[in-house]
Amino acid sequence: MDHLQLDHYLRQLDSIEKIQIITRSNVNEFDGNERRAEKDGTVFRMQENYFFDQGSIFISKHHRYAPMPLHNHSFIELNYMYSGECKQEINGNLVHINQGQVCMLDKDVLHRIYPLGENDILINIIIKKDSLLPRLLGGLNRTGIVSSFLSHALSEDQSHDRYVLFHSENRQQLHHLIKNMMCEYFETDDLSMDMVGYYMPLVFTELMRVYRTDKNFELSHTDGQGSIIDILQYIEQNFRNCTLTGLAKAFGFNANYLGNMLKERTGQTFLSLVQTQRMVQAVHLLKHSTKNIDEIALEIGYESPGFFYRKFKDYYGQTPSRYRNSMEAEGIKR
Repeated sequence: MDHLQLDHYLRQLDSIEKIQIITRSNVNEFDGNERRAEKDGTVFRMQENYFFDQGSIFISKHHRYAPMPLHNHSFIELNYMYSGECKQEINGNLVHINQGQVCMLDKDVLHRIYPLGENDILINIIIKKDSLLPRLLGGLNRTGIVSSFLSHALSEDQSHDRYVLFHSENRQQLHHLIKNMMCEYFETDDLSMDMVGYYMPLVFTELMRVYRTDKNFELSHTDGQGSIIDILQYIEQNFRNCTLTGLAKAFGFNANYLGNMLKERTGQTFLSLVQTQRMVQAVHLLKHSTKNIDEIALEIGYESPGFFYRKFKDYYGQTPSRYRNSMEAEGIKR
């Protein structure tokens, strides 16, 4: 399947749409037991055992011409607006999703979808959270404190029933990846689900780029300037000699207020964030440079090599030398 064939496949009426276009009433996807009434019967919970028989990812076109009633579920859902637009009620908020945008819904989010028209093609990508998502985002935690913060924002963030609307309409790389993933999923062969599994981390990485640059995600302040991303990027770039006092001055905050805010938003203290970034840089230099351990310690801001050895072992469970040797044994070249 190529992109033209995919477009034809998505726009043609499926069996459920042939009914809904006449009745304008919602038709069950499976046998009806995929929805289980909760509370007073006004909310349905989708049962995940109906969706993951082929693996940890399920992709479908949302059926047009009828409303989807208020519901929630135990899995992560990405709504990709392939064409047109849609209107949803999410946690009591009216949300408009335009063509090219992605809305990510956490588990337990209450939402309903209003009827879609002929040109409104909404793609549902659902992910079994407890199995696949940690593997998709886990590696991003080791690439820096900004990526770590964003991956937590897209996954746990210490709470549930959240959603994020990504203003990704101009991200052509993201659209290309999602279309390729759909081609693999809708025209299956023995390796299709493997390919879908490879595409998903790339899709999440592109979403993180959107999150990182979109001004809609900036932190609101009562004082000071800059977003939480700006502050974390400053620490990433100045981790060798960054101080809380200097950071607060750079962004116009009181130092105590900024320290408390960082702890609240990231779950880490300022010193922990600096140390995390130093460890990330240490690993990069161990993998990709010929510098000795003492030189690396000095470069990342530790005047005492012995102190660096202890911190590295506490963080990674082994000494810097053993870590470098293990990377060389695995064939990772400098």
